[in-house]
Amino acid sequence: MAYLDLIVTHCRESWAVCRGFFEMLRMQRGVTWETGSARVTRPNAGPSLPARDWRVILVQDGDEGALDTRRMTRAYPFVDQVISLPHGGVSAARNAGLDASDAEWVMFCDCDDCLYSVDSLYRILQSLREAGDRADIVWSPLWIEMRTKDGQFGKVLKEWNSVFIHGKVYRRAFLAEHGIRFDEELTYSEDALFNAVAVMETSAARIAKMPENVYMWCYREESLSNYTGGDLARTRSLFKKRVRLCEEYEKRGLRYEAKTAAARALMDYYWEINGGDPPEGMSEREWIGMPLLILHGWPGCIMDISPADRKLLYKITKEEAQSKGHVREGMPGMQEWMEKIGAVVRNG
Repeated sequence: MAYLDLIVTHCRESWAVCRGFFEMLRMQRGVTWETGSARVTRPNAGPSLPARDWRVILVQDGDEGALDTRRMTRAYPFVDQVISLPHGGVSAARNAGLDASDAEWVMFCDCDDCLYSVDSLYRILQSLREAGDRADIVWSPLWIEMRTKDGQFGKVLKEWNSVFIHGKVYRRAFLAEHGIRFDEELTYSEDALFNAVAVMETSAARIAKMPENVYMWCYREESLSNYTGGDLARTRSLFKKRVRLCEEYEKRGLRYEAKTAAARALMDYYWEINGGDPPEGMSEREWIGMPLLILHGWPGCIMDISPADRKLLYKITKEEAQSKGHVREGMPGMQEWMEKIGAVVRNG
């Protein structure tokens, strides 16, 4: 039984893309791999931490010929298990890895990303030891590599990011107890829903934070997260995620949170619908009609949340819309658009 399982998913990525991740694992300082056991020692002189097991579970999401897994398991003995699946998407792959794990803790990784430093695995294991049984989630700051509007690359440090699963470690028994899994109907933003449900089921007191970042989410032009099924599939998946998030709050009797999430979804759509054209393959009527499905489930949600929350959500969504270029001249005012779709009723 391992102490920490790194569940690594792979789909179409070439070995040239994946090699950096596995080489960085091989280079980790303070963690000495021995057959059947990874012994954790301090990078500098001093007393050793107790032995802790760690391993990699590699899940192949179709395209089995892309990686020579037999060669990999010989070259990287910490790749303890390889699971090959028919192509079913990243959510199904992560769930398969979760089902195969018997570790106390699990961490989900993408094979085209990277641990941030050669001390990352040591710091993760040290943080888990310090958290003990007092935490369900151990959260670290996350470096995200992004392409800017002028085409340049830059790194952004997210101190507290609830969208990405990367850089976060979850107690496996906690996930199992609450049935927390990835929604296999979602091809985009599935990790945001996973995190949201995990946070609903725990408490702030049981979320520990690592003092330093340990993971680097790497931008790649042909990454599946950028082009899974194209813009149309991504738009529909994002919409489903927003509706499911409201449903998850409702299930737990968190009606105010459900209506706040619905209001946030409507504000997001205000910028998307009025700031751009429908994705190719989607009719304008279908695109404009998406927010009405949210209103059908949570009528009056805009007016049912506090003015302070409305102001905060508007500020957040506007900033995100500006960063994505979803703001253009001639857009109707938000109040006018909300009245038009029936989200706000004018007094008098």
